[in-house]
Amino acid sequence: MDVGQLKRDRTRTLIPKALTELEDGSVIANKDLEIHIPKRFVENGMASVSDVVSSVCAMGVVIPKEGVYSPLIALSDAVLVPLSIRETNIQGNQYLVLEFSKGDTVIQSLNYIMDPNKPYAFTMEFYYYAKIPWYMDHRDVRSLFDNAKAECGETVGSSFQVPRVLTSLMFRDPDNLDQAYRYSQAAKEGRPPVIVGLNNGSMLIDGTFAKITGGYLQDNTLGAMVNPDTKVTDYERIMRGIPQ
Repeated sequence: MDVGQLKRDRTRTLIPKALTELEDGSVIANKDLEIHIPKRFVENGMASVSDVVSSVCAMGVVIPKEGVYSPLIALSDAVLVPLSIRETNIQGNQYLVLEFSKGDTVIQSLNYIMDPNKPYAFTMEFYYYAKIPWYMDHRDVRSLFDNAKAECGETVGSSFQVPRVLTSLMFRDPDNLDQAYRYSQAAKEGRPPVIVGLNNGSMLIDGTFAKITGGYLQDNTLGAMVNPDTKVTDYERIMRGIPQ
């Protein structure tokens, strides 16, 4: 399957049309569909596979016959009951494709125990390392923790603005990665940003002092040499004792 030919459901109607919750809390398929999850979820403990599949809710729901998809994201786990499982390569990464026929049980139960630690796994996977599955984009990453209180029982940050500040650093101009996306021509034209992880200090940290006093010394030193400072940062003013 060429996922590049699939259309994202931007009206948020695909999930309600494709899935129906029953009175016992289980969810059945209204159509033949697939659910995609990265294979690395199994490798890093975010998913497990046995006779059922338990995975964090960062999945892609695909209806192949209609050529559409939609992300299914929540700060919780779900137990899936696929008819079959296969593995495929999509955009250079391995994915598990869970197949369901119309009438099959997709999710065993929507009743789950809230885990206030769940945001940690999402933060490491999607913010720190920026390993974004093909079915998620920058809008999904930006709003990842908006419903944290309802989904896992704890808020992330003192306000919605905390994750927004982090993502504003992660989103880079696709024409010039040294520039934040919010300042780019691409943002004005509606082109998506390149998403880099928060562990990429050489790109995200301003100022030579800040770079060489943090981790990833080799990468940050090279970054400071390739992109020398063009202004004195507040941090450097304090270090040098320069009056504000």
